[in-house]
Amino acid sequence: MLRIGRIDFANVTPLFLALEHGGVAGVEYVRGIPTELNRKLRTGAVDLSPSSSIEYLRHPNLYGFLPDLSISSIGPVESVILFSRHAIEELDGRTVALSPASATSVVLLRVLLESHLGLRPVYSESEEGAEAVLRIGDQALREARSGVWPRAYDLGTLWFEKTRTPFVFALWICRRDAFENRRSAVRDFYRSLVRARHLAYRSYPAYARQSREAEWMGVEELLSYWQTISYDLTAWHREGLRRFAEEARSLGEIEVVPPLAAIAVEG
Repeated sequence: MLRIGRIDFANVTPLFLALEHGGVAGVEYVRGIPTELNRKLRTGAVDLSPSSSIEYLRHPNLYGFLPDLSISSIGPVESVILFSRHAIEELDGRTVALSPASATSVVLLRVLLESHLGLRPVYSESEEGAEAVLRIGDQALREARSGVWPRAYDLGTLWFEKTRTPFVFALWICRRDAFENRRSAVRDFYRSLVRARHLAYRSYPAYARQSREAEWMGVEELLSYWQTISYDLTAWHREGLRRFAEEARSLGEIEVVPPLAAIAVEG
């Protein structure tokens, strides 16, 4: 049985609905937020998962990633947001609370604030006294609709404005030992996932009407949000990932920029 990580965020709802409709056999889904699934991948509690791209960049000897697949944005992402009481340029020396749910978004925020804007905020795991907070996933989508914060900065937008490349928030990461021991199972799931991606792209309207997220977002807003998500991993996406890796290395978040070649699932 192949253990597959499953994130219960709106950005991957179409993919997992399509997988369910395709009737994938021989897999067990393990639910969790991105940081939880990162830990489960690292410890071997999960074999394969859509997980933080920074997790792969930090442990390339432990993992490979599947070809042609990601969870990315090309410009606005809407669900990775820095909410702030001040203009972003005024955050130097101010306290910024980080999300415990995402590893990649935390590093991306450091890149944007420190490398791109030259700021030195004070990062905190606590929101007490914070003048800005990083939110991801459904929490970010909900908070953006609440109007509680006077300013909101979409990290996907900020990255694209600076680099003109997609931002790869997550890869489909596979443990190398799982791939070596279960090649046929990984290959079969990969093929199911590619079919699910095509089905998801074609089925957004139908999926939006049956998705639980529509209860609080509405069907039209959910459809609009899904249009910001890219499930592809083209050469353009990999260029964005390479640039992110270089930025992460310059901040000491990773030791080296690893090869960005996918594992040979079909080889």
